Amino acid sequence: MLKNRQEGILNLHGLWQAACLLILFLVVRHVFELSGYRLKVEYLNLYMAGVAIGSFVNLRLLKSYSEHFVNLGWYKTFRLTFQQVIRIMLLQLAVVFALKDTDISRLFLSTYFASSFAVLFAMNKILPKHLCRLSFKTQVIPTLIVGSTESLASLEAWIADKASYGIEIVGYTGEQDCPPTKEQPIPCLGTLDDLSRNIEAHQISQVVIIDKALSPEGAKRAMALAQKAGCRVRIYNNWQADFQQRIMVEHEGDYTFLTYENEPLENPINRMIKRGFDVAVSLPIVAFVLPPLTLLVWAFQRKQSPGPIFYAQPRTGMTKRTFHIIKYRTMHISEANAKNVAKQATKGDSRIYAFGAFLRKTSLDELPQFINVLLGEMSVSGPRPHLIDHDREFSEKLQVYYTRHFVKPGITGLAQSLGLRGEINEPEHLTKRIAYDITYINTWSFWLDLKIMLRTAKAVIFPPKSAY
Repeated sequence: MLKNRQEGILNLHGLWQAACLLILFLVVRHVFELSGYRLKVEYLNLYMAGVAIGSFVNLRLLKSYSEHFVNLGWYKTFRLTFQQVIRIMLLQLAVVFALKDTDISRLFLSTYFASSFAVLFAMNKILPKHLCRLSFKTQVIPTLIVGSTESLASLEAWIADKASYGIEIVGYTGEQDCPPTKEQPIPCLGTLDDLSRNIEAHQISQVVIIDKALSPEGAKRAMALAQKAGCRVRIYNNWQADFQQRIMVEHEGDYTFLTYENEPLENPINRMIKRGFDVAVSLPIVAFVLPPLTLLVWAFQRKQSPGPIFYAQPRTGMTKRTFHIIKYRTMHISEANAKNVAKQATKGDSRIYAFGAFLRKTSLDELPQFINVLLGEMSVSGPRPHLIDHDREFSEKLQVYYTRHFVKPGITGLAQSLGLRGEINEPEHLTKRIAYDITYINTWSFWLDLKIMLRTAKAVIFPPKSAY
């Protein structure tokens, strides 16, 4: 029911935007005609068809924003509008190219695109709430939640988002008596024994049952009473309350599975795109950047810390396979380093020679890892590989740690691009990094890899304080 309401608002919003864009095209054309410019009549329908097709494409884009569509923030509204205008622009330019229309005014197109951005931005920010108000003003659905006082916290965001769609939360009931405090955002209406009476008294038409907040017998009883009273029944599965990461639902025909991960990189096409990107980035660096840089590093090492130029160290990669990560050596040769003792570099570490400190601060010591990328052992972007001993140590501290091994490790990662790099000396540091690693695994896209690269380039030029 709610899904259909959301889809309906999205479709209405898309249709309104399509109509406004077509009208805007005619208005801008008329304004330019008043100043003497004439658009070829035989091309007019084709340009307007481009606008219509672009609006249809944008309708599909809107669905990716459906979760919080009615309450989009300013940044998300700007991003959505920008994406919409880019699609309109590309289709219009495709029409220009197909028609070989050399007479089309660039000023006319620029004016239309700029006006489109302003109109779409205003509509994305304002229109959804008004559409909801008009559509559901007389179709309010009084809703009763069956759960516990503690479990209501997990539904706070859902309640706030769905109020616009006509979902009116009347109160909640549970297996326990109401708490003594009267200051509750949602009123307590008694226990399951009062469920039938509350449904009738408040004309409830929807009952939301919080699954794990009730005993199996209590959940079955609540479902039976709600169904008997003719209510819509929705079961909120809050399994993720018991886990350290988000739970997702996968539907395979008649089978439904709960899973931790979405994993876009399990799609072979996405893997091909990522591998192509890795090769395109790493090949020129290995061919043209590493040779002169290696000579420079060798010259400084010879003076400050004689020994091998490179430092190969075993790390754990995808599916926990061991490989040897290649770096420029930044520490003096010692027995501990030779044996790969698992000790993180610290600020002012005496093991690091002077030029090695510069290499580490600017992340230039990581550049030889592009050889690992070419060999297929690593990727340009991905979770940073830790020492094998640290893998074991961190996995004891964090249950979800080994999830990061579902993809290839990266030279840089989402966490590192956001400034989380260097020594891990607090539990919060580890938790934040692994959370970003899991976010990367579940939301990977080519554009995300580009963002990470751009942020990392900025961090190389302006190193964070944690870089040493």
